[in-house]
Amino acid sequence: MPRQVDHEERREAISQAVWHVVSDSGLEGLTLRAVAAAAGCTTGMVTHYFADKKALLAHARTEMHRRMAARIDTLPVGENARDMLYAVAEQALPLDAERHLEAAVWSQFLLSTRNDPALLAEHIRSHASWISRLTGLVQVACLDRPEAADLHIRVRSLVACLDGLALNAVTDPDAYPPDLQRRVLETQLDLILERNGSL
Repeated sequence: MPRQVDHEERREAISQAVWHVVSDSGLEGLTLRAVAAAAGCTTGMVTHYFADKKALLAHARTEMHRRMAARIDTLPVGENARDMLYAVAEQALPLDAERHLEAAVWSQFLLSTRNDPALLAEHIRSHASWISRLTGLVQVACLDRPEAADLHIRVRSLVACLDGLALNAVTDPDAYPPDLQRRVLETQLDLILERNGSL
């Protein structure tokens, strides 16, 4: 049992190293050697757990999704459905160092899916899980109980807002500080939760 825990700790350390390398150097800087240096280990140890660059990035994306889900699962229950939706949606925004790093890696991963079916499949799976979680929360929080088609559009509008904020905040953080991100999210929730009719 202790040996298994050690393996998981090594995989986690390498995954963290992948995030930092991609955040600092982009996908072009993601090499086995760079990850090994960031993790403080040999390239042989990296390849023991991950065969190539694609495997490194796919694992980092999966782990990032898991960590975000774990944060959401430990959120305290809000006073109302809107508060809960806001708290969950906020986890996708780069409001602190941890989430900024996650958003940077996510943005690099997203670009890489265009030419890689395996990475695209991982993105589709994670994105579907995120959409499903948000759909349930939006449905409960909506004041006007939208039909399925309208609910679909509202959730996609929220996701587009979150993705756009995250991408812009990573690219130009001075133009999208945390307070602005929070205000934009509040405004978007006003639009999708309190509007009587389709967007």
